[in-house]
Amino acid sequence: MLEFVIDCVVLGVVGSLVGVLIRRRHRQRSARAAAGAPTGIPCMIKRPSHGNRWRPGQLLTHATPLTWRPAYGTSTVVLPDDLHLTAVRAVSTREGLVINPGSRVVECASSDGSALIAVMPMDLEQVTGALSGE
Repeated sequence: MLEFVIDCVVLGVVGSLVGVLIRRRHRQRSARAAAGAPTGIPCMIKRPSHGNRWRPGQLLTHATPLTWRPAYGTSTVVLPDDLHLTAVRAVSTREGLVINPGSRVVECASSDGSALIAVMPMDLEQVTGALSGE
């Protein structure tokens, strides 16, 4: 019984520390974006031209046009100039098996086809603002 209590306390402390680190990283990224410094928003992207699989990376909102840097690899991908927001929705059950179920999916369209960008709710405003040109 004592081991169970100790495990629960340790798990609670670790979970709290992870939450603090995530919130700190988000505040730092928001402050850099407000100051006009380059920021990369963590996201996952799904495009038919890239094998139609969810791929992790960062959306570079300071670049014109928008650029996506994959988590694995060195080459960045320039997104189409006419990429625009069409809808924002919650993650479906099937998508929740691959991406974080708490994230939001930003549906986009362009002359090259559709694209889906999955971001956490705290970063949603920055992504939608970058897609609308604000």
